Amino acid sequence: MGAQTYAAARKYADLAMIEGHGYEPLPIGILESGISDFDIIFNTIPALILDDKILSKVRRDALIIDLASKPGGVDFEAAKRYGLRVIWALGLPGKIAPITSGAIIKDTIMNIINELGV
Repeated sequence: MGAQTYAAARKYADLAMIEGHGYEPLPIGILESGISDFDIIFNTIPALILDDKILSKVRRDALIIDLASKPGGVDFEAAKRYGLRVIWALGLPGKIAPITSGAIIKDTIMNIINELGV
């Protein structure tokens, strides 16, 4: 659809996988320096990633969608102070596509079990 999509990760193996899937890898350690370029920011990490320091760099017209489980990955108070639009979409995959979400979780669990040889 013409979007330039970035995905942030810590591990080099994950960054390589991101690139292999055709996305732009972004080491999470330099997220702060690139975040001002993004129109829409999705977070899936259930730990504080988008803190005050990083949120201060987010464009005021950007949209942040936090898909992470509690406690989420966005400092919601800081986002409010900066006037940022944030949607905390808890449980979104399961609410919108419960059968598909369940199948993906099942497949992931089965893959982990097979890799562990259990």
